Amino acid sequence: MTLAAKIGDVLELSAAKPLVIHQSKRILGLDELRGISILWVMWCHGTALWSWMPSVFSGYGFHGVVLFFIISGYLITKILIDQQGQPKYFSSFYISRIFRIWPLMLLALVVSALLFPDKIGAGVYNLLMVNNYAYAKGVEPMVRTDVMWSLAIEEQFYLIWPAVAFLLGGGRAFAVCAAVIVFVGLGFDADLIPRGAGIIFKTTHGNMQYIAMGALIAFGRNGIKLLLAAWLAFFVFWLGAKGVVNGIEEFRWIWWGVSFVLALLVAYTVEKGPLVTSFPLAWVGKLCFGIYLIHFFISWSVLEIFGKGIVLPGVLYFVVSLVLSYLSFRYFEKPILDMRQSIIASEKKVALVFTLMGLMILVCVISLITVVKH
Repeated sequence: MTLAAKIGDVLELSAAKPLVIHQSKRILGLDELRGISILWVMWCHGTALWSWMPSVFSGYGFHGVVLFFIISGYLITKILIDQQGQPKYFSSFYISRIFRIWPLMLLALVVSALLFPDKIGAGVYNLLMVNNYAYAKGVEPMVRTDVMWSLAIEEQFYLIWPAVAFLLGGGRAFAVCAAVIVFVGLGFDADLIPRGAGIIFKTTHGNMQYIAMGALIAFGRNGIKLLLAAWLAFFVFWLGAKGVVNGIEEFRWIWWGVSFVLALLVAYTVEKGPLVTSFPLAWVGKLCFGIYLIHFFISWSVLEIFGKGIVLPGVLYFVVSLVLSYLSFRYFEKPILDMRQSIIASEKKVALVFTLMGLMILVCVISLITVVKH
């Protein structure tokens, strides 16, 4: 009997009630939410293009990323739960994630390196999947790749979360683990738990609560109850640390409140059905990954060429970003995605992919050590 099976048996015996896992393969409304997320991010990142747009709006795109994190946490956790006990559990998961993220990410890094070769050095952090911490510590990212800090957080999540699911068996203990992460992550964000130096909202420990919130939603209503319990525990923790009066006054009602509402929005969508159904939004949502990596190149290019304006710069920014993202998905991303099943079916191909990834990481580590020593 495997370690996971043994632990799973223990958890089954100790669980008062098993958690219900939903089996539907596609959730209506999530593409629309992705569409809202990426348009939200684009709007905020494009504030410099509109002469009438207050610059303060540029900082509000973060909650678009929060919604991405919640959706990602839900989908990945649901996949891991549904695939418990399946053959090639790890290899199929990692190959799928590698082929979804890395090709376009590498292409974006290459484009940045070609356009701005003097800033190429920071790319090693992207390849090691720790560029978010480098960014948080003040390392300037490769030009136009600033947004990749959130990719690093998701990649780190993809690395660790399957092993956690495997060891905990995908049941109640797995859900409780996610609830603890929500509580601890909020504690880091609130600075109630020592969090170290750096920009907290670029770090994994400062954002892990959002992915874990999505993970809890994958456990259905019982998971949502744990999500509510984690937030309540955090609020009590906050009041205990700050005092009731000061705690209520200083609580970041809007910032944390929006994050909480976004989690409820995702939960409602997967439990009850979509609040919004829109083909254009769903279409944009399906292209969201490409848009996310491409739009930052376009916004600054439009600004440099056309400057600020009332309408034209912003319209160009949106149209060019969407067109390039469609072309990227149709002729670059999708053909690569279609290769995944043939790769997973071949042990030699899987071994080759993992070997190449390992060699790349080894070279990056050696390169980084060499630079630090000099």
